[in-house]
Amino acid sequence: MSTVTPDLAAPPSGSPTSERTILGRVAGVLAIAWLVLEFAAVTQEPLVEHSTSLAKLQHDYGTANLTRAFAGGYVEALAFVLIVPAIVIITRVFDRGSEATKVAAQSFFALGVAWVASTLAVGFAPGAAAMYAAQHGADIHSIAMVNDIRNFSYFLQILMQGGMAVALGIAAILGRQWPRLVGWGGVVAGVGVMVGTPFIHNTMGTLWMLWWICLAVVLIRGRGQRA
Repeated sequence: MSTVTPDLAAPPSGSPTSERTILGRVAGVLAIAWLVLEFAAVTQEPLVEHSTSLAKLQHDYGTANLTRAFAGGYVEALAFVLIVPAIVIITRVFDRGSEATKVAAQSFFALGVAWVASTLAVGFAPGAAAMYAAQHGADIHSIAMVNDIRNFSYFLQILMQGGMAVALGIAAILGRQWPRLVGWGGVVAGVGVMVGTPFIHNTMGTLWMLWWICLAVVLIRGRGQRA
């Protein structure tokens, strides 16, 4: 028989909402806001994958509107800054109970910070540099090499996203907070992402985002279930 975790449950009528529940809802809103800004920004940027021919690479980057593409990239970078407090709050929400639970939650935090840092450092700058070079006479092979730094870093970023899902999933299971949806859902999705990324990275990125949306929704609802 399941019971509701006292400090994560919806508060009784007339009682104040706990600070942790409020922070969890803030994290959920930030998580959704990041996703919205991410998709909005990406629509303004040309995305050229590793397998793209050199002729198409030259065309897509050489004819891109730099002002619009760079503005979209900057909005996307701001979105990643926005997600940092969400990662911190989510860690605090799940960082309770046994030492194993805390280690799992802190692993989610460490992987989240590494994901954001690597995306900002290696994800955006090489793509912007390749686009700029394509419109200022650089050799196409050099452009492709710089662009592939962005592409290959993206694969590793998805790998870290999978690790985040596994780590938080374990914390949720051990701490008995949303053990099915966030917990086992995170473990299954995360393992799938980590295994499948070398073969179907875009599909695995979508799978992680679906789990991320589920996490955001349960945080906004503010109801935690103990197994």
